[in-house]
Amino acid sequence: MKKVTLICYGKLKTPGLSDSVAEFTKRLSRYTEFQVMELKARPVPEKSESLRAQIPEKEGEEILALLASPGFKQKAGRLPQIWCLDETGLALKTSEWAGELEALSDRGSGELVLIIGGSLGLGSNILKAAHKRVSFGPQTLSHELARLILLEQVYRALSYLEGHPYHNEG
Repeated sequence: MKKVTLICYGKLKTPGLSDSVAEFTKRLSRYTEFQVMELKARPVPEKSESLRAQIPEKEGEEILALLASPGFKQKAGRLPQIWCLDETGLALKTSEWAGELEALSDRGSGELVLIIGGSLGLGSNILKAAHKRVSFGPQTLSHELARLILLEQVYRALSYLEGHPYHNEG
């Protein structure tokens, strides 16, 4: 895997999680060029359902504009693979994560963008643009915890592909 970018909303505020995310960011750099792009979270109005409904779509537009920028274009003008973390996505075992990442590299699509939406989820516009939707199951996780789990799972899959003993499947 040539490059992995995580796009997410908001900064990490929980000290222990911040330390763990920093550790997995460091570990990921052994296997791939890795970057996190933290976008500014929009305030969520409590009493206006119509405004709340607009936020995921506006965030989706923001992400799509970012992905269309020259920094994300690959050779031949292709966009990288886009995977969204979404409750309707597929729950993958570690070996399946590894297989998907290996297949991306084998197809010459060695750049992956992982997206975690804001507190109201992802808009239909970005979900339609995604090549894959992944899930950690039916439970609800805080965005900070989801970020940590996502980084750990990508690290686990890449280390698995490299034959590193980090992953033990029983």
